[in-house]
Parts: sequence; C-alpha cells; structure tokens
Amino acid sequence: MKKYFPKSFLLLLSLLMICGYTMLGQTLGCNFKPGTIQLNLNGQSVGANIVSYVVLVDGGNIIRYKSVVNSGTIDAVGVGSYKAVAITWDNTQTSLPSLEIGKNLGDIDHCLKSTAVDLSICDCNTTTNSVTVPNSVGLSPQYILTDGRGVIQQVQNGTTFSGLSNGVYNHYVLCNTNLSAVIGTKITTLPSTDFCRIMPLSYVVCVAECAPVICVPMVIAKIR
Repeated sequence: MKKYFPKSFLLLLSLLMICGYTMLGQTLGCNFKPGTIQLNLNGQSVGANIVSYVVLVDGGNIIRYKSVVNSGTIDAVGVGSYKAVAITWDNTQTSLPSLEIGKNLGDIDHCLKSTAVDLSICDCNTTTNSVTVPNSVGLSPQYILTDGRGVIQQVQNGTTFSGLSNGVYNHYVLCNTNLSAVIGTKITTLPSTDFCRIMPLSYVVCVAECAPVICVPMVIAKIR
C-alpha cells in the first residue's frame, strides 16, 4: 500500500516553551506538572481531509496519550518521561491508520511522523514559595533557577530562591560567576563546561491557593 506523503509537507513539533531537550550538552530537566499540557503543532499540511494528532510514547515506544484532532493539547498526563510525536495523514486513503493508546508507534502506518521531542512530567515536591538548593563547590559558585522552558528566572550567590509561584523550576549551578547568566535568557546559551552539575535539580512548586479555614467561636452582639 502506498503511503501518503504531501509534496510540500513540513511537520514540526516543538514544546510550547522550549526547542529540544538538550542543547550544548546541558539538559533542560523538568518541563511540565501533571495534568493538561500544551505543545505546539505547526508546519503540518492542512486541508479538509488532513488530520493531525500529537501522541506521547513511553520508553518502549508505546502510545500512552494522544491529543484531540488537530491540537497539541493533551489532558490528564501523569508523571513520567515521554517522547512527543506528531502524526498526520489524509483521511481519503483507502486504508486508514488506527491511532490507539496502547499500540506501538512503529506499527502506525500510512502516515507521516515528526521527529520526537523529549519531555518530562514531574510531580509536586514543595508546597512553599521558596526552595533551598544544595551548596556547591567552586571559587564563587553561582546558583541559577530556570522555568520549564530553560529561561533563567533567578541568579544569585545564595542557595535559597524565594517568591516562587506555582510552576516548574530547574536549578543549575555554575562553578564560577558568569556575567552572561542573566534573567530572561536561556540556560542553553551558557557553555556546558561552566556547570558544576550536568543534570539539573527539578522543583515543582504547588502552593495552596488559600489557607485552610480555621473554625473559631463567633460572637454576635446587639449594637446600641
């Protein structure tokens, strides 16, 4: 059976917040909290008969999650490491692929697949708005905190990061101060040789939205 390959096909799957998982030898670490995640799906062929999906596969190449048609939104994703792959095909084909959870991605035929993008779903591990990271060696170690996209959020010489909102953070440490480590820039712009630790430490902040209700006796009195 002849496979369907649009002539001008270009399918690009990228994380909503990052491009790739490892650049310049530096790993980006945790990307998302459990639950609904959003990936970018763009560059694919479009048309009345063209359908596209994003799937998450595990280490055995088994499909564990899939998006709704023509969307990068995937609901109720659990903790784990996955590869995200975009799949597109023409619904006018004689033999349509069966894209089902539990199937091996390699068995899905008659379609075009994007390259895989690594991503990591991490569970909450702190309920406070500050984290304290381990001390590091070095003449003047520089402690860095990024978001799940690898964008630097805080840079300091101390080991406690405060004022954090709910979200995913990754901690890196440079052996010595680097003036290029600036808030708002990507961690991947720094040379991997500057890091005292190759793998980042991941923190997922889940601060309660409001304090629990405390029951105390109430008194009402008539106003004179």
